[in-house]
Amino acid sequence: MADLKNCSQCGRLFAGQGELCRRCQETEEDEFLTVRRYIRDHPGSSVFEVSEATGVEESKILSFLRRGRLEARGMVADLECERCGKRISSGRYCRKCLEELERELGKIVSSNKNVGNKSVFDKKGKMFIKDKDVYKE
Repeated sequence: MADLKNCSQCGRLFAGQGELCRRCQETEEDEFLTVRRYIRDHPGSSVFEVSEATGVEESKILSFLRRGRLEARGMVADLECERCGKRISSGRYCRKCLEELERELGKIVSSNKNVGNKSVFDKKGKMFIKDKDVYKE
């Protein structure tokens, strides 16, 4: 049975994965396509101008940029790396910080492959929590 959740956007109860119900997902996809089309036809527009012309909220456009669905190449956006502050065109981190974070995570994972005598990876190399009692009272 699928998990029941409330949609993070409209609050409706839905069964499934993700944060949005199907109706909100479709609305968001329509808004994304509208923004993408506008940016393609009007390169160099600011986030404010795109928002005004398309009716899509600035926060939603910035969310598309942060999640990497859009790149600011055709648009003026003030996105900065959350780690070093360098200007970026999409996502949360610049390439250099991403590489550093991946390298650091790789060191942590390789040094912690075995915790005690228990492996934290299954046979396929996927991480899991072994012997965790979730319903402990």
